[in-house]
Amino acid sequence: MLVAFDVDGVLVEVSESYHRALPETISFFLKAEIDPHLPLELKVRLNLNNDWDATLAGLFYYHSGLELKDFISLALPDPPDFRKFYRLAKEMDIDLPDYNLVIKEFERIYRKHRVKEKLRLPPGVLETIRGLSEGMAVITGRTRNDLDHTFKKFALYKYFDYIVTENDLPGVEFRKPSAYPLKYLLKNIRPSFPVCYVGDTLADKQMVENYCQEERQPIIFILFRHQYNVQIESELSVESADELMEVILHLKSA
Repeated sequence: MLVAFDVDGVLVEVSESYHRALPETISFFLKAEIDPHLPLELKVRLNLNNDWDATLAGLFYYHSGLELKDFISLALPDPPDFRKFYRLAKEMDIDLPDYNLVIKEFERIYRKHRVKEKLRLPPGVLETIRGLSEGMAVITGRTRNDLDHTFKKFALYKYFDYIVTENDLPGVEFRKPSAYPLKYLLKNIRPSFPVCYVGDTLADKQMVENYCQEERQPIIFILFRHQYNVQIESELSVESADELMEVILHLKSA
């Protein structure tokens, strides 16, 4: 049995780090305060798994002058890829900052807040799950550098055999919800089935669904619920570390 995890919102609580950096970065570029809750709503409704892309979407929204529902209708079609925001902004004669500059400023602000991160799954739970599985893995949208800081801080490396980060992807089109991260993980290993992925976003769920459709192999998706994903439907969902252990124990014995 292989158990793979998302990081943000599953292994790590990021409401005081990434969720703070998102509106603060947008405010930095706009040179004005904004509603701190709106960028996260944009990220969820546009199915953006990357906070750099969500920052750019927020900047585009505020510059567009559109009502939120109209902006969602404009920006939702096509894959969740930051390049479409530049294309749409150009059509509306809106100048957006260079993507590399967005990344630089977001990372600067995020790193001020990352000291506030806490574990959602405590070490004892990870140890138990590791004992139930033949392998544990991580598939995350974080860069290797950002993951390294958090994994060293919480001493998480010892639990995981395989790790896939933003740096392992050949291009932005291979980010979740693409099946590529799962394909990359499973390509060179021969996992014992069942294989399950624990995520907290629609992009996580769609990555699993796309993999199952393209590879015709069953991967089990477990939704780790919190206040930002109540709208996502999932056959398997948990709200606590204890519930997650119960589900994995059931899958192991099935």
